[in-house]
Amino acid sequence: MATATDPKTGLAYDLEGTGTPVVFLHGLTFDRRTWRPIIKELDGSVTSVAIDLPAHGGSGGEPTWLEDVAERIHLLLESLGVERPVVVGHSMAAAVAGLYASAYPARGIVGVDQATEVLPFAQMLHSIAPMLRGPAFTQVWPNIDKSLGLDRIPEPTRTLVLDTHKVDKDVVLGYWNQVLTTDSAELQAWIDAKTVSIRVPCLAVFGRSVTDGERERFDRLPDVQVEEWPGDGHFVHLVDSRRFATRLDAFVRCCEQAA
Repeated sequence: MATATDPKTGLAYDLEGTGTPVVFLHGLTFDRRTWRPIIKELDGSVTSVAIDLPAHGGSGGEPTWLEDVAERIHLLLESLGVERPVVVGHSMAAAVAGLYASAYPARGIVGVDQATEVLPFAQMLHSIAPMLRGPAFTQVWPNIDKSLGLDRIPEPTRTLVLDTHKVDKDVVLGYWNQVLTTDSAELQAWIDAKTVSIRVPCLAVFGRSVTDGERERFDRLPDVQVEEWPGDGHFVHLVDSRRFATRLDAFVRCCEQAA
């Protein structure tokens, strides 16, 4: 495994394996190490590129809008000679994967427990914005942590994930700034407009049942597969790493055939 930090983008990454390139992006407040169990299960069958998002893990920089994150990832991949990857994103990073595919060549995208319908989440954040921005942040955040279902992840993976979990108020608010400063309906319209540009195969895996609104938006995509694994929670990919890696491997093979 090669581990480095790209001097141009400031992004830290791990690179290993051979074959179809698969980019792994972690969720907010975690880092690229959360993908190690999945990459281990893949056992070098793909070229895995696990990247720390800006202001996470070993990556420098400040939190920024997700379109800028996608651009920085593209610059990193260009420097590595990686072309048309399958981009896998967990939580917030699923949006980065979608934005990447809407702007740059890709073979496919995988979203883990994140849909393109963000209106309810955006409205919720707006309702608690004063608490998030003030001293009550430390009182609000434990409820968010509790909703992640970290206790459902088996050991030793749970300890690994918890070790990556770094909650910095400025980083959280920096990444949520676009949501908090944009009208919720306008934000949803912007995402819907971006989604129209996605023409590659998509896989969405949820640790719960998807809502009618989420399903309706998935139906707008030309090639989408939706997996529902109720009870596995937000870290559905790590509750059963082998199951997820097997499903991901099958999807990558489908993307290879569609290319």
